[in-house]
Amino acid sequence: MNNAPIGVFDSGVGGISTLHACMDALKNESFVYLADRSGMPYGNKSHGEIASRVDACVETLLAEKVKAIVVACNTATNVGIKMLREKYRIPFVGVEPAVKPAVEACKHGNILVLLTVATAAQSKFQELVSRWDNGRLIIAPQHDLAEQVENRIDDISALRCEVHKILSRYRRVEGVVLGCTHYVFLRPLIDEFYDGRIKIFDSGVGAAKRLGFLIKENALETDSYRRSLKFLVI
Repeated sequence: MNNAPIGVFDSGVGGISTLHACMDALKNESFVYLADRSGMPYGNKSHGEIASRVDACVETLLAEKVKAIVVACNTATNVGIKMLREKYRIPFVGVEPAVKPAVEACKHGNILVLLTVATAAQSKFQELVSRWDNGRLIIAPQHDLAEQVENRIDDISALRCEVHKILSRYRRVEGVVLGCTHYVFLRPLIDEFYDGRIKIFDSGVGAAKRLGFLIKENALETDSYRRSLKFLVI
């Protein structure tokens, strides 16, 4: 047993959607959420810059004595997860665009994959696409959409015109993959554009399942029922 909290971080508020999925799956565990506002956005940074920010986030969470860390950012996972697992001795969970479940669920139409420029350029993502591309994947990197979500998190409806403008190029799809955790907050606007006719996929549930498995595998379950949640910003 281990009553230490679990750390979750992202470049801003985007990872909160993954945090919620993890909290739903592990109902007795405590969490520390770190928003790296000073490093936001990751999506347009170089590999080295992202790796540096990821390492800073992990060091901050380790100071909180966390027992496991969820890298709740597709870009940060692509760049830094291998480095983190080699450097630190606690379990790490990353996220990746939900391409596999989308391909398995969408049998006929195209699948739109919305993601950051940095994620689209990473070999890890390209390998994922090469494994699952059925000829119907549409890869659509977005330059500043994550930053817009971060800046409009209290009024997401203000992004309706921008989101609908992006989606207007891809009217005939069966599914949409939200390849950035920030984009999860756009789900209502995406659903609205497609009149509820398409399937929407994100990485939160998969990350939560993996986290639960690693907590059990490493005998890190809590025996405390006094759950807590702490937010940090750097």
